[in-house]
Amino acid sequence: MTSMHWLWLGAIALMLLSLAVLLPPLLVESPPPASEADEALRRLYQTQLAELDQEQLGGRLNEADYAQAVEELQRRLLGELDRLQPSVAWHHSLWLRRGSALLLAVLLPVAAFALYLQVGDPKAAAQLAQEQPGAHGEAGGDAQVQAMVDGLARRLEEQPQNLPGWVMLARSYETLERYDAAAQAYRQALQEAQHNLMDEEVQARLWADLADALASAHGGDLDGEAGEAISRALQFQPSQPKALALAGSAAVRHGKLGEAQKHWQALLNQLEPGSDIALRVQDDLLKLETQASTGSPTIAAKAADDSKSHLSGELRWASSQTMQSESSRLAKAQVFVVARAEGRSQPVAVLRLPAASLPVHFTLGSENLLDSAVSLSAFPALRLQARLSLEGQAMPRTGDVYSQAIVVTPGSSSLLLELN
Repeated sequence: MTSMHWLWLGAIALMLLSLAVLLPPLLVESPPPASEADEALRRLYQTQLAELDQEQLGGRLNEADYAQAVEELQRRLLGELDRLQPSVAWHHSLWLRRGSALLLAVLLPVAAFALYLQVGDPKAAAQLAQEQPGAHGEAGGDAQVQAMVDGLARRLEEQPQNLPGWVMLARSYETLERYDAAAQAYRQALQEAQHNLMDEEVQARLWADLADALASAHGGDLDGEAGEAISRALQFQPSQPKALALAGSAAVRHGKLGEAQKHWQALLNQLEPGSDIALRVQDDLLKLETQASTGSPTIAAKAADDSKSHLSGELRWASSQTMQSESSRLAKAQVFVVARAEGRSQPVAVLRLPAASLPVHFTLGSENLLDSAVSLSAFPALRLQARLSLEGQAMPRTGDVYSQAIVVTPGSSSLLLELN
């Protein structure tokens, strides 16, 4: 058994232990104990009755007066007991105790699961499982994780209204770096959130997660559908943290430093002062101020240079039959899009994508450079080629599949690479 199995078994055991402690007192049938107030009334009655007996024996009460006094005393005792009974009756109601036990047995697991979905990290279980070596090595562990995620996907096809399930599936796909599949799961989650009229905060978070997954699937490209998702997130909730971070990054790419500063400052206002992420945002804001102080011509020049520092296009299989025949072998496969320049032994930029996500739109930019001191725009021409490694290895090996190599100029878009 893997550590993930022990994790779930431990959680179930703790829940059963809690129920074992809480339920028996509610289910055991026992006569209701007499309360202290009842005992006090009975003792008072016995004392007063003994005094009446003494009065009769001493000749101070005749038979008629004695009987009348005893009857009055009994009536008072019954009246006092009736007055106290309603305040404690519910403690001794059998159906109420059993109903409480049933309600507790149902609510405790449901509440625990709901709390996990709210504050837990569903990706942690997938990561834990992914890190475990299987019975036949690492490949077995990967296959086990993939099987669990695929099982969740099949269950959601039968229960498409399960919003938390779609979110968990999307985050699991992100852990497995299947970003296109994660984006599709987020789309399903958004559809259910809209159908159920979820509040704006929930929908904003889902739009931001979708934008993040799309950007990861497309090599960091924040335009197109990812940009639309960012805008939708900010429409629902202008203070959505992830959407503000992504919007700022997108603005920087387009040379809109003032807009980026606005987004990141709004993000910083929500963060805990002195935290790691707050310090990173502050550093980014300082860089923006430094760039802005050089004047708008420099900003415009930078934006123009950025437009030539990207290569984008579509990566796909040469035919649908190829994809179908290889689909069972793509669990670990990775595709590497490599840009090389003449006279350089080392690649200029490399983009890694999961093979299972093909066909996919790709973008090579500054974040893919192997040497941050150079830029794609520094070369008059680049040689672009894609390589498929079924084992996910970064270094070329015998058996790898290559696309055709094309020569492009920096800033080119609508490129096409096909893997045979």
